[in-house]
Amino acid sequence: MHKWFNHYFDYNTLLKFNALTTVADRIIIALAFVLLVWLYVHYWIGSFESADYALIWVANQAPKRFDLQDNQRISVQGYLGESLIEVKAGQIRFLTSPCQSQYCIHAGWLTSNGEVVACLPNQVTIQLRGNQNLQFDSIAY
Repeated sequence: MHKWFNHYFDYNTLLKFNALTTVADRIIIALAFVLLVWLYVHYWIGSFESADYALIWVANQAPKRFDLQDNQRISVQGYLGESLIEVKAGQIRFLTSPCQSQYCIHAGWLTSNGEVVACLPNQVTIQLRGNQNLQFDSIAY
């Protein structure tokens, strides 16, 4: 086995853990771990619902709505120049953009309700929406 595994999970460590904890302590630790895993799966993995349409904002203009089931390429004139957006099979992405950093392109495909990608230098924003209300719009720690 790996050295780090042997360091943290050797027989002496287990004996110390057994000596310092009771059966009730171990049950509480196990229940807390199970609860943590359930919360993660329920609220993070299980909450991603597919989107039905995309809203695209350009600078200070009203957003335009695009159906995600229609395969198309959308040309949008932003502050710096033209951004090309691709819609295919229920997903959307920036294909090209005149910004220097290209973060909007590297974000890749958006598929889930509530996802947002923005090209800030070009002032173009895409947000996915669905018919179902979002459970969370943001979470801060």
